[in-house]
Amino acid sequence: MSKINTYYTELIEQVNNHAEVNLDQKIVSFATIVSDRLVEGEVLSAPQVCAFQSARDGISIHGYELSDEMNTLHVFAADYREGTVPSVISREEIKGIIQQTETFIYAAVSDLLGTIIDQNKYPEIYDLSQTINQNISNIRHASIHIITNRISEMDVNPDDTMIEEAKVTFHIWDLKKLYSFDIENVQIDELYIKLDEQFNEPMRLIEVPVENDTYSCYIGYVSGRLLAKAYEFYGNRLMERNVRSYLQARGKINKGIITTAKKSPSMFMAYNNGLTTIAEQAVFSKKEETGFVEISELIGWQIVNGGQTTASLYRTYKEGESLDDLFVQIKLNVIKDMSRKDDIISSISEYANSQNKISISDLRSNDAYQAELERLSYVVAVPGTNPATKWFYERTRGQYMVEVNRQGSTPAKKRAYQLEFPKEQVITKTEAAKYIMSWNQYPHIVSKGSEANFLEFCNFVREDKILPDESYYQDLIAKGILFRETDKLIQTLRYKGYKANLVTYSIASLSLMKPQFDFEQIWTAQSISQDQKGELEKIIEVVWDHITDPPVKGTNVTQYCKREACWTSLQHKLQRPAIMK
Repeated sequence: MSKINTYYTELIEQVNNHAEVNLDQKIVSFATIVSDRLVEGEVLSAPQVCAFQSARDGISIHGYELSDEMNTLHVFAADYREGTVPSVISREEIKGIIQQTETFIYAAVSDLLGTIIDQNKYPEIYDLSQTINQNISNIRHASIHIITNRISEMDVNPDDTMIEEAKVTFHIWDLKKLYSFDIENVQIDELYIKLDEQFNEPMRLIEVPVENDTYSCYIGYVSGRLLAKAYEFYGNRLMERNVRSYLQARGKINKGIITTAKKSPSMFMAYNNGLTTIAEQAVFSKKEETGFVEISELIGWQIVNGGQTTASLYRTYKEGESLDDLFVQIKLNVIKDMSRKDDIISSISEYANSQNKISISDLRSNDAYQAELERLSYVVAVPGTNPATKWFYERTRGQYMVEVNRQGSTPAKKRAYQLEFPKEQVITKTEAAKYIMSWNQYPHIVSKGSEANFLEFCNFVREDKILPDESYYQDLIAKGILFRETDKLIQTLRYKGYKANLVTYSIASLSLMKPQFDFEQIWTAQSISQDQKGELEKIIEVVWDHITDPPVKGTNVTQYCKREACWTSLQHKLQRPAIMK
């Protein structure tokens, strides 16, 4: 229990640091930190943190995520408490928070939120409620996530339910679960797919006679309908995380696949390369000596090659094609040696996707870049500080707190380390990617979430063969300061909602208008000037008016910001002489 207590204390410190640096409420910072964990755990892809609570109406929500296809909805509510030791959250309290979040969804579906939410005060929440209302017939899976830094009395998640045609699942992320993921590297939430029960179609495959202790391999074919239905329910979670990030960054739909599926479904097996998939466990309803097997359930099933095929088939299915007569070849690798699971999955993913040059190979080529930034962070001091301070470049999650605690058991030694590396001068690799991609004028990619943005950033690092030097490092920190100051300025100006989109689009707009921006001055001063703040205020106003007024009325703003067309249109506006006056 002492380890969990230590983790609890460190988590509170992380929340306090985040809240102080970002001028956020602590519960918002907690929601941000945990939602980032859920991205790493492959539960979420690009969550949006935004808080709305109404005690009068019994509503509570601290964030959401909508899939690009509008078929999967995630809503989460946070519970955050501070104390010397972690406390317990009762079943009744959890049920109460769930009810508040369910009420939000029910009110959105029934179009009652328009009378509850002030559109001018909470535009992002209002926009979300309208999007849910307009797309409820498409939403097939809704997940309600309760995140808490207390220890839950509930050992299992509540039973599934239905809202309209959407199956609703519940997930409790309490202190123990977060500890298991963060400290013990336990997978945060496995997919458990009941093929026969959910989709009325088991997989009928043939076992490949390979003798080893590492994996079992099965090959054969599945119907396009099964893939489309599975994707309809699970969305991006079916994709191995690097495939998912690639598709988010580069686009999921292939028109050629859709054309074949519609016009020549019987030729699909001949034209398409099929799927490579992995699973941690398979449940067999039939197994014959000939090698034929029938699989009714899969645990931890993910697609490592063929994500674009699956997403395109889903689009075809949604356009009215049955896909019953379309078949896709499939290879299923079931991991036997769980101690080597991560290495095996990474290798399968790397080789299966070698033609796309994505994922692990990209990240490996990025290792030298990351290592050099980390090295520079230990030697480059902030100008004008006495005693000298430095920025800490966090190459791996939680590295800063690990280093603080490694200094020794006495508070004095930890304080000395934090004087050299102040908590407000910590920058993570995903933040660095966000800062650089924003300045390089890719706000639509940054808006797709940290995973997709980081992968695309890795592509640039590899293609441009970037190896940082001291000047590059100082520029990076200056871009980080500019980004953070813009974030704070937006809060000071009291813009309501879409903050992540507003910040990245404002930085990109400044880059477009001031390509010779003086980052050396920011590095020297460790802040932006009043003149620069004045320029940003004008830009922020233009950006806000642009992103909150999509060309097609009723378009969800966060989804609009992910489209390149949003940035292209804004560039045209910014080039008009009168726009900034």
